[in-house]
Amino acid sequence: MSSHRLLKVLAIFFAFVLVVASCGNDDDEESEPTAPAATEAPAATEAPAATEAPEPEPEPEPMEPYRVVFFYPGTNDDLSWSNAWYDGAQTAIADNPNIEVEFVELLNEPDAYVQQGSAFADEGYDFILFAHGAMVDPAIQVAENFPDTQVCMAPHHPTDATPPAPDNLCWVEVDQHNANFLTGVIAALVTETGSIGSLNGFEFPALTRQPEAFHLGARCVDSNISFSQEFINTWGDTAVAKAAAQSLIAGGADVILSATDQAVLGIIDAAQEADSQVWVVPSYYDSFDIAPDVVITSAIHGLADAGRVMIERAYAGEIGPSSYHQFDVTNTPGIIAAPLYDNADALSAEDQAVYEDIDAKVRSGEIRIPDETAGDPTIGASGSAAEIDVTALGCTPR
Repeated sequence: MSSHRLLKVLAIFFAFVLVVASCGNDDDEESEPTAPAATEAPAATEAPAATEAPEPEPEPEPMEPYRVVFFYPGTNDDLSWSNAWYDGAQTAIADNPNIEVEFVELLNEPDAYVQQGSAFADEGYDFILFAHGAMVDPAIQVAENFPDTQVCMAPHHPTDATPPAPDNLCWVEVDQHNANFLTGVIAALVTETGSIGSLNGFEFPALTRQPEAFHLGARCVDSNISFSQEFINTWGDTAVAKAAAQSLIAGGADVILSATDQAVLGIIDAAQEADSQVWVVPSYYDSFDIAPDVVITSAIHGLADAGRVMIERAYAGEIGPSSYHQFDVTNTPGIIAAPLYDNADALSAEDQAVYEDIDAKVRSGEIRIPDETAGDPTIGASGSAAEIDVTALGCTPR
């Protein structure tokens, strides 16, 4: 082999050795990786400081009760005038337990209203209601003497003749005679003799309008119906009421309105002892259960509604100075002639339709029932209904 060729072979050999050595170094580096540097653990954090439990909030102070007192001529359970006011107050109490109501029964004299009203006002009562339509002057006197006490009187529709009222006195007008008008319609539809009557407690406009409206309601059906009445000057004497009822029955009346309180029981006795069917129409309270054989309907005056609403308005501070509050058949659903119940067959289907038509027209205002003192005509005087043209009120007698 020539020296030139030998040198070429040696060069190739050494180049091969260098390549192999180089590859061996790469494998060694991959198989022995460098370990990463150790990281220090994070420094421990301190636990948050414990917070103290909040102190319990103090119990709210109990509200002072709102104290109310009702005065009326009857009793809480007389199934009449006073019982209806009592029921309204009980509803207000049930709806708001912060309201407390006292009831003073059997008050009939003006001096008693002044004395009792002053005593309760002096004790700090918030609201006093005189539920007696003849107590205008006592209500004014108590209100003037106790200007921080809210006083209201019902029923009363103030007129120019009414003395000025202090700011803390309100008038409550319950158009109870609206119900008497509706029961008069029924009386004219059920009478067999064509004669009806009324026995009344005492003669003053808020009471007188009741028998007069009864007469008007009857004349709305029969303009020639016969009507007689008597003021018996008692709320509770059943013997007096019975004797007066017997006199009306002897004169031909076979439907009698009671515009009095517990004395209605005497009228019922007379009707039950009569030789023929005589119907009685109690007022203020649904009295069918007392005597289903003679009670044809009852004049429900909406007194419970008025009592409840006036307590709620007083409690809410919504009465206003020297204000007037009116409840009538157009805004008080509780002013009704009570259902006939088991005596419904006393009305024929035709008669029932007549009654329903008149009732609807009264509630819509199409038939207008006069007030006792305001407007024209009025029915606050005995005998006034007989002088009124019922067609001018919207009636169409048969």
